[in-house]
Amino acid sequence: MAKKNAELTPGLVAVKGKATPDTASRAPEPTPTGPASAPLNFKVSPQFRRRFRERAASADLKLNELLREALDAWEEKKGLR
Repeated sequence: MAKKNAELTPGLVAVKGKATPDTASRAPEPTPTGPASAPLNFKVSPQFRRRFRERAASADLKLNELLREALDAWEEKKGLR
């Protein structure tokens, strides 16, 4: 397969003294509007870590989403919700 050369556009080619930033493609990404998150660090056994990560992956959840659902289920089971 032949390597395809990138098309040189004025935004890609810098000329000394005439370079213009391509601000449209480098605009900062919008910040998420959801609640802020904070770190929660603790240690678990390697077996639990693997099991937790596998469950999250098989359910197509992020780790924090699975943790949140597990806490919600625990609180509901204990009558705390």
